[in-house]
Amino acid sequence: MSGLAPNRLRVEGVEEFWFRPDEAREPEQFVYRPAALIECKINFRSLRAGLNHSEEHNYTAWLPESDLAINWDSPAAYLDEGSLAPEAGSGFSYEAGNYSTTNADFDLYVSELIDKLVRTERLRIFFNPVFGLFSAPGDDLDDFLARVAEAALGRAEPEMKQLRNRFELQLEQVREAQSAKGFRAENLNLDSFISHKLHFFESENRLADMFSTLAGAVFGTTGARAHTEDFPVDEAELHEDLSRIEQEASRALKALYSEYLTLANEYDIFEIGLQPDNIQVSRRMLLWVPTISCE
Repeated sequence: MSGLAPNRLRVEGVEEFWFRPDEAREPEQFVYRPAALIECKINFRSLRAGLNHSEEHNYTAWLPESDLAINWDSPAAYLDEGSLAPEAGSGFSYEAGNYSTTNADFDLYVSELIDKLVRTERLRIFFNPVFGLFSAPGDDLDDFLARVAEAALGRAEPEMKQLRNRFELQLEQVREAQSAKGFRAENLNLDSFISHKLHFFESENRLADMFSTLAGAVFGTTGARAHTEDFPVDEAELHEDLSRIEQEASRALKALYSEYLTLANEYDIFEIGLQPDNIQVSRRMLLWVPTISCE
């Protein structure tokens, strides 16, 4: 038994297919109900976002009876949950209904679908207004914010360079002051000279580490590295000066990081709509969908 009832709906000039759900259905419990299936390509364009993005879509809706309007808000079937067949399934019958659909009606259905898509269909992407960055369609928010963070890093690098130069200059001034004090000291010895050199070397390394943290981890940790070397009592003033410079550098970097981190986490939803010319219908079909029989 083919399931092709002699009085089933036929629309001249419109090809027909039968929907076969992935989930098996007993023919005795289901009947075929007619629906419209429209396949089309929609093209989203935005000069502002520099985007030209196309997608293949299909839309289904139950055929209306008598003079009722088609309802594209109520899908008849989801094609990713089954497949299309060129003939009916064995044992299925057809739903009785007052269907008088014509080829011209399908033209009207297509026109109404296009009107609906122009009104409601939107491509939503992420947008950062500070750096003028847009995500690509389908990008995760985390991936987009990582791109924004890289842009923020590029914007912050000149200010970081200025800060680093400022604190390196302060460190050099302390070095010169300590050297001048050493020349005047009567009890300067080799051990003191080496100790001073080591302390400045460690301090320079800590500053370099602070200023490389941002570039290495994109807005990562900003704290000053803890001191690991010991300072003799007669080097208390040097210890105080080096600690002050490093703490000031740490606070300045934290303020810079905070400012650019805020900018890097800003985003809006940018919507791109459609115009009728952006919708190209490739096929329109009569689709028979198995539904639970009311009998």
